[in-house]
Amino acid sequence: MKKKVAASLLLTVALSSTLLGSSFASSPSYKVSRSGSSTSYDGQVVSGRVLIPVKAIQSFNGIKMNWNSTNKQLKLQKGDSTVLLTAGKSVAIVNNKSVSLDVPVTIINGRTLVPIRFVSEALNYNVELNSLTKLITISDRANSVLTENYKSDNLAISRIAALQFPIHNSGLPMLTADDEGLNTTYYFPEGKSDRYFIQTADLVYYYEIKSGQAKLMWEANLDTTKKSASKDITQLFGYQIDKQYGSAPQLSKRYVFFNVDLFTHMVQYGFANSDGQMSVLGSQQSSAQVIQNKNFVREIDEEQPIGS
Repeated sequence: MKKKVAASLLLTVALSSTLLGSSFASSPSYKVSRSGSSTSYDGQVVSGRVLIPVKAIQSFNGIKMNWNSTNKQLKLQKGDSTVLLTAGKSVAIVNNKSVSLDVPVTIINGRTLVPIRFVSEALNYNVELNSLTKLITISDRANSVLTENYKSDNLAISRIAALQFPIHNSGLPMLTADDEGLNTTYYFPEGKSDRYFIQTADLVYYYEIKSGQAKLMWEANLDTTKKSASKDITQLFGYQIDKQYGSAPQLSKRYVFFNVDLFTHMVQYGFANSDGQMSVLGSQQSSAQVIQNKNFVREIDEEQPIGS
């Protein structure tokens, strides 16, 4: 049975006419880019939906694409997701299930165009539209394995998955460190895995897990020549803020921290109070590969569990 695509799967653009043939060139256009890439492609509105050339899909990481010119079928694969589209047909096959389309694959002036939001979300990408700049940004989301691990009741497994989620910078500028960072400290609120801080050198980043991504919500440059003197977020990190972007979160009462020495690969872990007082519970020798994969996170016996 054919399943109607939810309205959220298709990018609605307010248009009053169907844009085909010669009108295609003059219809409103959008720029489509991959998050973190400087390359963009022209997206075009057809019947109120944004379509992009097939060649743009080829630039997505991990995509396998096959075009059958005989039956005009496009097959897209990413991990365990498969999408089969046929030019001129308003039905797609997603993981062996029929799904209705508002706009089919369209061939105009020799170019094959596909609906960007439908294809992206079917292949587990996140889609964001800035209606003012007419920019559509495509970014990675966590795969099914990471998503299941993140749901685990085991805090260590859930936190490792959270640290492995694709990062989305949320449009915040890229800060650069004034000091060389030989240590990186990760802070999770006690009993939680859905948000965390990363402090390295004089930089602090705050992320929240949303829509299959670790979204950067706040970042700051610390002034390491000035000790924190206020009862605010600076107490946790010990120094005053030189500059910051985004919205600083409310502090939790206590955090679990993992301090990673990037030179010796030694990991210390323990508790950090919101006033900056830290108590080390233990340490463990790690390796470069373990640190890279964030597998240094461990369970803390004294910690309260999720949901408490």
